[in-house]
Amino acid sequence: MTGDRLASVTERHSHSASQQKTTNDLGSSTLPSLSISPLLNSPRHEKVDRRWTVGAILASSFLSLLGFTMTGPITPALGRYFELEAGASFGSLTSAYPMGMFVGVFIWPALSDRIGRKPVIALSLFGSGLGLTLQSLVIRSDGSLSLFLAMRMLTGLFAGNSPVSKALLADLGFQDGNLPKYLALKDASATAAYVIGPAAGGIMYDLIHRHRTGNAEDMLSSDSLSIVIGVSAAASIVASMAVMLFVKESYAKERWNKKIRNDDTNQDSTPFSLIAATLMGAPSIFIVSFLFNIGDATFHAFFAQLLKHDGHFDAKSIGLVYTFMACISFLMSATSVGSILKNHGPVATCAAGLFIVSTGLLGIGASAFGSSASFAWRWIVAFASLFCSGVSLYGPSIPAMLFQHVEANQRGKILGLDGAINTIGRVIGPILLGGVSSRLGSAAAFASAGLVVLCGSFALRLSHPRVSLKP
Repeated sequence: MTGDRLASVTERHSHSASQQKTTNDLGSSTLPSLSISPLLNSPRHEKVDRRWTVGAILASSFLSLLGFTMTGPITPALGRYFELEAGASFGSLTSAYPMGMFVGVFIWPALSDRIGRKPVIALSLFGSGLGLTLQSLVIRSDGSLSLFLAMRMLTGLFAGNSPVSKALLADLGFQDGNLPKYLALKDASATAAYVIGPAAGGIMYDLIHRHRTGNAEDMLSSDSLSIVIGVSAAASIVASMAVMLFVKESYAKERWNKKIRNDDTNQDSTPFSLIAATLMGAPSIFIVSFLFNIGDATFHAFFAQLLKHDGHFDAKSIGLVYTFMACISFLMSATSVGSILKNHGPVATCAAGLFIVSTGLLGIGASAFGSSASFAWRWIVAFASLFCSGVSLYGPSIPAMLFQHVEANQRGKILGLDGAINTIGRVIGPILLGGVSSRLGSAAAFASAGLVVLCGSFALRLSHPRVSLKP
């Protein structure tokens, strides 16, 4: 009887305390926050937020690269505008951006591990847009080459969008088991920009150029160059706004921050320990990234120039060629790369991609060697399309391997370290192989780039163990 009475008193006291707590909550909070709070934490709401986040990241990647790829077809015109000869001096146009990027990749990914992915992605995209705007103003005001290259370096300094976006997708992918899918979609969104951007940039440049000069071949117009670069700046700024408006990082933040606190408690997460652990676990990944980026940067630095000089393509035709190649890459990324990555693992996928890339580069070199026949450009475009197919396989495989070696709170740092190594390759590739091009011709430069990438494929297959993608 005494126990029943005690239980009754305890129950009434608990009920009274609960009512008092509710009253206090109502006094210190608004009614809508009480009614919405359970919904914000519900699995259904998390699923909706995840979809918005993934969609916004893919859209921002597309918009950012759309602006970047629009400037590809005008690279030969920029070289003529600044009176640069083919070779190492011409390669400086594409090497300046990675020089700034080398600094940026040490700042933004590591910062995102601490303050969150969303603000870093948005700031990076806005800074890129600002840098492109300054490039456009330099051209419009007839500025010097050194000032233009300085603005390109400044733009590269804000190049943190790609690694941080991949880190955010990895945060989501390891939670719901969709990492291969998200990485493949990230590459597909980037490739979609390559489908539209080069053609749009080439057509825009050609139309404005003809309107300003009346002849697209005989004269150069600074207006046509500055407008194309200005449109690319606007695309980056719009991408920054899309991230700020639609990325929903808060729903996973409590879980993510708890993971970071546990990692900080249980292990040493200093930059030195990160580098040491990574180099011990994956020595070949960084070598492969370095070698691939030498070949990839060489292709992007000199392929448009090859079409211009050997194939006599105008800017619009060069843009259409890039669009054709990007369509092939997009179809692969959107339809098959995710399943290949999941079924065969990142090492086999990466090695296959590297082999295809090297075959494409060697084929371009062989087609361009000592041939001035009218049909040679068809082979060049065919091997360039093969090159793009290999890039589609290679792209998502590197982060998939790197994520196996680090904890959640180090994904930004590891991608930043990989980005720094990539940047070194992208800086020295066009300069060194540009020197080969000026002495031995473009065929030798592309063939050398193909051999460099082929060495990366063999190094990966011989030294790196097969790893699983399953979280």
